[in-house]
Amino acid sequence: MAHFYLNKIQISIVILLMFNAMNSFSNDTKMADIKTKAMQNYLSSEYSQSSTMGQHNVYIYIGQSAESFVIQAAKVQIDDAEPIRYIYSEMESRVLLEGGLHAISSAGLASGEHRIRAEFVAMAGDGGPNTDRVFPSIDQQVTVSEESHIELQLFSDGMKKVLGKADVLLHEWRTTL
Repeated sequence: MAHFYLNKIQISIVILLMFNAMNSFSNDTKMADIKTKAMQNYLSSEYSQSSTMGQHNVYIYIGQSAESFVIQAAKVQIDDAEPIRYIYSEMESRVLLEGGLHAISSAGLASGEHRIRAEFVAMAGDGGPNTDRVFPSIDQQVTVSEESHIELQLFSDGMKKVLGKADVLLHEWRTTL
């Protein structure tokens, strides 16, 4: 099971790096179209492989919009399941800083309310090894009624940014075909 997740993570990182390299050769509109099509193809193949009667696929991604922080680790837990932990390499953290998403988990969940808890470990992007770290977290209910995509995003703006603090925001979206 761990090998399966590691393989998915490696594939996600390769795709994100490929998109980043292509970005220097194309305009933003073209790039957005390519990313959207690639993500739709990936998700539709995942959906067909893991579709289960009475359950809906929920995909969880880690993202970042806090330019002054570098994500070092993340822990995500759905309901009372075993938490998913991930430690980011320097290269993976840079990909997240450049707008990439990390598909940290997918789960088949029954319709209804589910609890998502997440904790990040992040440090100031310009700091050295002894820089203070921040530990933003979120504990939120989501309603699952169909296939869902959830992004847990490290966010720092306004006074939070000035004070060197960050929050985790939960963005939920559903695919439309």
